[in-house]
Amino acid sequence: MMTLDDAWSWYLTTRGQMQIFGRFGRKHWDTLPWEGPLGNDEKLKSLESGAIVTGATFCLEHLDDFAVLILFSVFESTVRDHVLSDVEAERTRLSHALVLRIVDDAFQDLEHGSFYRVLEVFKGRDQELVEQVNQVRKYRNWVAHGRRTARPDAVEPETAFRRLKQFLDALNGLAS
Repeated sequence: MMTLDDAWSWYLTTRGQMQIFGRFGRKHWDTLPWEGPLGNDEKLKSLESGAIVTGATFCLEHLDDFAVLILFSVFESTVRDHVLSDVEAERTRLSHALVLRIVDDAFQDLEHGSFYRVLEVFKGRDQELVEQVNQVRKYRNWVAHGRRTARPDAVEPETAFRRLKQFLDALNGLAS
């Protein structure tokens, strides 16, 4: 399973590689020694510097939005797994059939229901942090659903990572 740190490393690596590739296309592509193996490479010989720069620019224009989407998706999965594990541990101490049924229904809701509702539980412990995470969630939803509606407050990947990491670091304290 990808961790939030893994997702952050993916973003930093991808952004760095796209920046390097764009720079390579802008500054060095047209001066490469095309005689020999490089010029014989079927994938490279017809590629032009402008196409490299255009492609790298296009990728970088969308990368931040997709990074927020991936960071939040990994975060959501991690939080759900953590909360489900806590609920399962509590469930083992129960014996009343009705209470077990209620907990089982809640378990299903935690697993497949609205993540907003999962986050709401933690507002009593740190409302400001939950609201910051909800801002990331809203932005992720906007990206995930095709950017069709008015753009919510933008969240940069670094801000998203910091907020989500802070929530995960505090999760044990928030849940108790």
